[in-house]
Amino acid sequence: MRSMALKMFVAAGLLATSRAFPIESLTVGPDDLETLNSSSTSAADKEALATNLLLPAMQDLFRQADFSITIDVGDIDFDATFPDQQVDYDCLHRIWVQHPEASGSMEHSSTLSFGFANVSWEGLTVFADAEVDAKLEINTGALVKSGLDVFGACTPGLWKQFSLDILSDGHTGVGIDLTASNAHIALVDSAWSLVFNFHADVMGKMIHWNVDQVTADNCVIHFLDIPIISLCGFIEEHVQDAADKLTSQAEHIEAPKLLQKLEDKLNTAIGDEVVIPLKLYNNDQQDDEVPSTSGSAFEGATGFASKRSSDQGKLFVV
Repeated sequence: MRSMALKMFVAAGLLATSRAFPIESLTVGPDDLETLNSSSTSAADKEALATNLLLPAMQDLFRQADFSITIDVGDIDFDATFPDQQVDYDCLHRIWVQHPEASGSMEHSSTLSFGFANVSWEGLTVFADAEVDAKLEINTGALVKSGLDVFGACTPGLWKQFSLDILSDGHTGVGIDLTASNAHIALVDSAWSLVFNFHADVMGKMIHWNVDQVTADNCVIHFLDIPIISLCGFIEEHVQDAADKLTSQAEHIEAPKLLQKLEDKLNTAIGDEVVIPLKLYNNDQQDDEVPSTSGSAFEGATGFASKRSSDQGKLFVV
């Protein structure tokens, strides 16, 4: 019974660790190695460094046709919320959009890879992306305040709240954002390795939209129950011109079908522990002089040696 329990424990550990991850090794510099190994480096900084070290290798991987992923209609449904925004500042008719919510769907299939879609993912660590055709509907509240400019000061006047519906179609960028969480250095199978939990999120970003229709409901301003001004046409035209402001930032997308395809392609489930052997380089070495990761890891690299702690199993840079 004890032997059986031990085998089940080992099997469970193997299931949680991905050893079929398609990146076989990573080359790192001495400074990065020291940062990853230092106890004074925060977990967040280790995560950010490990993610950025892994990113170029992941991008190169998805440049290959064998790693492209087909995005089928139905794999992604777009649902997003956006912050309130002021879209017109004229004292006579200041306009705010309030609590905008967007929903949409793909119209055609596309291919997820890297280096082919023309999408800017500033601030994100995207390793595969695509452009897709989609339809989008934005439902939002709107607030109009009508004031009077007196000697350069906008005096408060009448105001009105109402609802807006915006229908559009266009191009959306879809990207897979990488995170190497819980990153640390460990000795695995006699090789010093980067160990982390693999995480990926699907992000969406509106690239270009043709606003087909903007409908404003109940947008007549009354005074003493008398309708004195209808802002419907003006608001519809103005919000149509400013609709791109609602969708200019990348948003998280729930796309479990697409993430399942990613897991199948990488032989790695979201959250799995990944182990990648490390190679060390320094500025004085050529590529063919990268030290071996077997035996005494990185020993012989300028200024570096490693030793195994009998009680803690850590890599010490000395």
